[in-house]
Amino acid sequence: MNANKPEILIAGGGIGGLAAALALAHKGMRSQVFEKAPEFGEIGFGLQLGPNAHHMLTRLGIAEAVEQTAVFPNALIEIDALTDRELTRINTGDAFRKHFRGPYMVVHRRDLHGALLDACRAHAEITLHTSKQLVRFEDRGASILAHFADGATCSGTVLIGADGLNSCVRENVMGDGPPRVSGHVTYRGVVPVDEIKDKSHFDDMVIWVGPGLHLVQYRLRGGTVMNNVATLDSPRFAAGQKINFGGPEELLEVYSHTTPHVQEMLSYVGKDKNWVLCDREPRPEWSRGNVTLLGDAAHPTLQYLAQGAVMALEDAVVLAEKLAAAGADIPAALLSYRDARYLRTARVQLTSRIHGQIMHARGGARDLRNHLMSLRNPDNFSEVEWLYRGI
Repeated sequence: MNANKPEILIAGGGIGGLAAALALAHKGMRSQVFEKAPEFGEIGFGLQLGPNAHHMLTRLGIAEAVEQTAVFPNALIEIDALTDRELTRINTGDAFRKHFRGPYMVVHRRDLHGALLDACRAHAEITLHTSKQLVRFEDRGASILAHFADGATCSGTVLIGADGLNSCVRENVMGDGPPRVSGHVTYRGVVPVDEIKDKSHFDDMVIWVGPGLHLVQYRLRGGTVMNNVATLDSPRFAAGQKINFGGPEELLEVYSHTTPHVQEMLSYVGKDKNWVLCDREPRPEWSRGNVTLLGDAAHPTLQYLAQGAVMALEDAVVLAEKLAAAGADIPAALLSYRDARYLRTARVQLTSRIHGQIMHARGGARDLRNHLMSLRNPDNFSEVEWLYRGI
């Protein structure tokens, strides 16, 4: 180990924080990861990982571990939720894999996080802390002093804020307030495959799209369970009700015009909890001095390109490369990292919003969407070239 390499503090032990620690360890750099929860874990359900994610997992040395429980869909399919008519598909078989030099996978968030955690625990360069919530920090020029809720402090050369949507580090670096609430609300559920009545799309990743809604379904954990995600564009939020919107009764109301098949699938999602989708406007001020942001702390995005976790993986790899080449000029390295990531992540953020509008289109916009999608060639990947080629 190079004793001149910086001691790096990472706030947040989710997918982005652990990926950063692992990427840094591969470059011989020490890091300490501070997770506010009592133990490391991941909340959530399924993740879609395009070929650009697989490239990052390979570079992090955990692709084979993640593949053990991954499912590899044959196609990505969109279906009209009002008619059950297939609109378009992207075949993700051999031609897709060859074109992008990697597969399309779907995994459980806990399986990806677990693979990262196991790999981090195997590296002497990484120290993992739990019950350590960052509350503030002092940038002392050549060092950062981090303060935690339990009164503890820790000093390092670099601070990486991988502390999510409501990042403490971001508020100190950028001070831009709370995230943007989209008014889109998601319900999720994972059920054993034996409970699924319609098995016609068991080997695909399917999205049913309709006016102000979409429903996603694909298998996880080696194909043993089905992941179900139902999203609605809350009419109450659109009408100005900014609290207590998107409840189960509104979910059923919005989906009441879909086919019986789609309405039946609502039984697979839990109604006791929902997630309000948020993002932020793209902004370039991620890095200041020896402090930078990563993942959702830097560029939270809506789910419509399935790239939130993937962007965090890309961030981690790029940041480690920039710091490894930095020498003594840490601020320059962090700015170089920001410059390498800003426009790509901004494109993901804004394109995700547009894709959400397309999925939830109504009236004439829905008719045009359906017509244009019907013209697509399932083996033409040009529309996703910029995304899945990766970095």
